[in-house]
Amino acid sequence: MELTLVVVGAATGFVVGMTSTGGGALLTPALVLLADVPARVAIGSDVLIASTMKLASGGFYAWRAEVHWPTVLRLLAGSAPGALAGLAVVNRLPIESSETILRAGLGVVLVLAGAAIAFRLRSQAIPAATSFPAPLATAAIGFIVGLLVSLTSIGSGSLLLCALGLWFPLGARTTVGTDLLHALALSALVSAGHWSGGRVDPAVVGAVLVGAVPGSLAGAMAATAVPQRALRVVLATVLVAIGVQLTASSVTALSTATSAPLEVAR
Repeated sequence: MELTLVVVGAATGFVVGMTSTGGGALLTPALVLLADVPARVAIGSDVLIASTMKLASGGFYAWRAEVHWPTVLRLLAGSAPGALAGLAVVNRLPIESSETILRAGLGVVLVLAGAAIAFRLRSQAIPAATSFPAPLATAAIGFIVGLLVSLTSIGSGSLLLCALGLWFPLGARTTVGTDLLHALALSALVSAGHWSGGRVDPAVVGAVLVGAVPGSLAGAMAATAVPQRALRVVLATVLVAIGVQLTASSVTALSTATSAPLEVAR
């Protein structure tokens, strides 16, 4: 299993290094489907892995003053309570059904993440934003992101980057830096919540990072040789396909579990 985790980490890191997106969206389903890690543990461990990897990259952007701090703080004003709400939901899910419910939620958010990546490819024709959204609107975006990250580990990359690119008048590098610093703070909060709930496996985190760190460096070096647009199209397609498969299998499992008592009663 450890070798599988290292390979999963290396492959995910490579994709993130090449495209700057897809970390949580790829890693969590890979842990569930390929390494047979329970969904609760995969989500909690993925968030901790994300916060570890974003520490260095986020610090780099902060050092270069490529972070719009007012937007980070306004997002956190919503994402922090959103994360706490999501953690409360996860803590209250029945153990016997939580795996299926979380896999279904993960599938839905994967489809949204894939759609967001595809939309970003087409958004260059949309006029750039000229003013920042109201603080309350920014906090509302943050709440949705915080909720999704705590429930599925997905949202701080693909979905938030799409929102920042569409509705915030930020330069490309400042958009990425703002997303990374917000994600770092949010991931730290969510990681603490999942850790206290016993949903983080240090062995999984360590093995994935062994592969993810060199994988991301290799991906960054190879990025100049591969068309980014083609990569993002493939990534969006893969995320949607995995999301549909996870959602369909989870809905089938839920419907089977619901109908079983009725069949026994007959």
